[in-house]
Amino acid sequence: MIFTPAYAKLNLALSVVGQRLDGRHELRSVVVRLDWHDLVGVEVGGAVAEIGLTVSGPTAAEVPVEDNLVLRAARAVLPSRPAGAVRLCLEKRLPAAAGLGGGSADAAAVLRLLGGAGSSAWDIGMLRLADTLGSDVPACLAGGSLLVGGAGERLEPILHPPLDLAVAVAGRSGTAATFAALTPDEWRGPARPETLAVLLAQGRPVAPELCGSDLEAAACRANPELAAGLLRLRGAMPGTTWHLTGSGGAVFALGAGRGEAEGVAARARDLGFAARACRTVAA
Repeated sequence: MIFTPAYAKLNLALSVVGQRLDGRHELRSVVVRLDWHDLVGVEVGGAVAEIGLTVSGPTAAEVPVEDNLVLRAARAVLPSRPAGAVRLCLEKRLPAAAGLGGGSADAAAVLRLLGGAGSSAWDIGMLRLADTLGSDVPACLAGGSLLVGGAGERLEPILHPPLDLAVAVAGRSGTAATFAALTPDEWRGPARPETLAVLLAQGRPVAPELCGSDLEAAACRANPELAAGLLRLRGAMPGTTWHLTGSGGAVFALGAGRGEAEGVAARARDLGFAARACRTVAA
């Protein structure tokens, strides 16, 4: 069996630009990949064309097995491969409903593993297939740091020095409920993420005021658990600036280095939040 890490993604900045005729929202976002990941394994062989999935790991209980994005990704890509059995293993380490793209990263890992020797993460056909599985799957497939546009399908790579962050789960959040609660007066346009992308590419320090998500107010209205957790976290750590990633419920704080990020994460854990220090990865 071949295993690959399925890295979490984090929205350093997310702005809503508008809404399309198909109902999806136009977004502008700076997305980075974190050194926090699930593990996805694939084994192909056998005469009968069937797909099996085994889920394990610390957060396995939070993951549906029957309607899992890993299975959907395998079913989507298998028509392009010779028939045969596919055995999938998923070791869940990322928290669910946290805005860290765990399910999308798992699906992207399956696309990479089953996509065939001639495909790549930036293959246009593979990216289009990824978009049919979810708006975060193309970014998770491409990897690295990206300036994202459209509903998640337009990707521009950003090269920058690694960033250290503390990431904490303030509460659970639902993406669909958050977007349903969003109002047009909360759309802030593309300028903030685009400015942040330029600063990153120039290797300049990240300005905290450019970080965060247009979806925070809507996410807190739609998810009272997240609203309460975020209020408690900020109230107990007034010297730390916490930003929501995407629709939440994970939040992040920028660190001046690994030590500072670990210190902030440790204080969040002392308050009862699941938290860890993370660093961005380029690949």
